[in-house]
Amino acid sequence: MNVGKSIRLSNILDPNDGRCVMFAADHNFLVGPIKGLENVENTLKQAFKGRLDAVMLSPGQAKRLSYMFGSRDSPALVVRGDWANCFRERIYALPTRKVQQVIVAHPKDLISLGATGAVFYFFTGYGDEDEQIRHYERLNWFVKECEKFGLPCLATVMPMGERVTGANFVNLLEMGVRMAVEAGADFLEIPYTQDMDTFKRMIHAAKGIPVLCAGGPKAATIRDSLEIVVELLDAGGSGVVFGRQVFQSDDPARYLDMLYALVHEGKSLKEVLGIYKKPGRVKAVHEKCSGCRLCESICSFSHEGVFSPWKARLRIEQLTEGYRPVVCTLCGLCVRACQTGALEIEPTLGYIQFHKDICIGCRECLKACPISVIKFDEKLNIPLICDMCKGIPHCVEWCPSQALIMEDL
Repeated sequence: MNVGKSIRLSNILDPNDGRCVMFAADHNFLVGPIKGLENVENTLKQAFKGRLDAVMLSPGQAKRLSYMFGSRDSPALVVRGDWANCFRERIYALPTRKVQQVIVAHPKDLISLGATGAVFYFFTGYGDEDEQIRHYERLNWFVKECEKFGLPCLATVMPMGERVTGANFVNLLEMGVRMAVEAGADFLEIPYTQDMDTFKRMIHAAKGIPVLCAGGPKAATIRDSLEIVVELLDAGGSGVVFGRQVFQSDDPARYLDMLYALVHEGKSLKEVLGIYKKPGRVKAVHEKCSGCRLCESICSFSHEGVFSPWKARLRIEQLTEGYRPVVCTLCGLCVRACQTGALEIEPTLGYIQFHKDICIGCRECLKACPISVIKFDEKLNIPLICDMCKGIPHCVEWCPSQALIMEDL
């Protein structure tokens, strides 16, 4: 391998394990303005407080934000060499009639921007075979030019053409992986195939070339996105290229720390979820509540093992217009009213701890609650009090409309 390319690649993929956590922040370039990247500079500053190996940017942002990559501790800079029309939001552009791609920067230009690596799309599934051939020619040319300048090339393989269906997606992706490897790509980025067996096929098709997994649309919960990471690593993947999962999270730095712990430190999902815990409470955004009551079901099931709103530590009230979630505000009045010390504030994360063994069932906590959100289990003779799920409330994770969110204490 080209010596310069080998050195640069070792700055992207950790030489100790061959893995990488890459933050993709080039979405404005491809899809138009997007939530979380309204100010790329500020988003990167937040992300850089966490741990990551590389950042993906457009040529323009790489030039504008070059000062952020000048220190020894800075992540590697991977810059996009092409643009495609297939990711555009409809509200920002004319309808896409077919997948089209244009080269926006020569590898030599990317080197002058301080790039450690280059990234280039390779789409499969074109209806027009001649266009598929031209696209493969562009990939081959770009990879060879990168080789001349010692610049590692990340090929992003995506089934995206007119012939792509749910039935042939995996086969088209596998074909694209093999073609990108044959073109000489140094490492690959591909979408997750939704199960380990088919993802293992992609790893096998890559013939030893590192395969990173794209993040795709924002996952419903943090746990959902991290479960995918666990699966792809178990299948032999070499890391992730995550964008929306990072910049649309409540805390990009903490989320990156979680990814880093999974990818590089071999932490379990349970251990990693603990990283996200911080002092906070649930905040209700009333206007977003749809009244689905999923939060009540999740709460009762996670604490009592049954789907029963009557055993949930929160409630949904129906208003004249709309709904209102009523959740514990951590005011602490129940703790002060407790006669035996069965309730106390957890010192690190600030949630309410309940010590069942010393509770006498006096119900003073119920009387003290100003919003009457505490319930009482007559059979067990104990109060049902929100404990914030020990730091990561399941109601927040599962709320489909984000009517329940976390806010700092």
